[in-house]
Amino acid sequence: MLLATPSVALADDDLGVTMRMVTDDDDLTESVVREIELNDPVALERRGDEAGRAAASPGAARAADNAPEARDRGREAARSAAERAREVRERNEQRSRPERPQRPDTSERPARPDSPGRPERP
Repeated sequence: MLLATPSVALADDDLGVTMRMVTDDDDLTESVVREIELNDPVALERRGDEAGRAAASPGAARAADNAPEARDRGREAARSAAERAREVRERNEQRSRPERPQRPDTSERPARPDSPGRPERP
């Protein structure tokens, strides 16, 4: 078991707290103000409860039975969507796109007049 020791820093106005970790075999001094018990990490709880959890929850057992079928349906839906996308892409590639129109002949266009320039400022 680990102990956490909060200590108040007197120089700080914001009352900062420091925690010191103490192992079980350390001698506890009067500086230990309070003992806080920590829960097991979530990952450890999950590993320990996996065997009992499946049997304890009827919904979990039903979900485990349905998982392979749901996985297969998901894969089939993904294959179907990919196939439809491929067909649409091929159809779009087969369509002939209209050609760009020719640019208008600019030789008959009148020439631009010269710009008068900037007026002088007084």
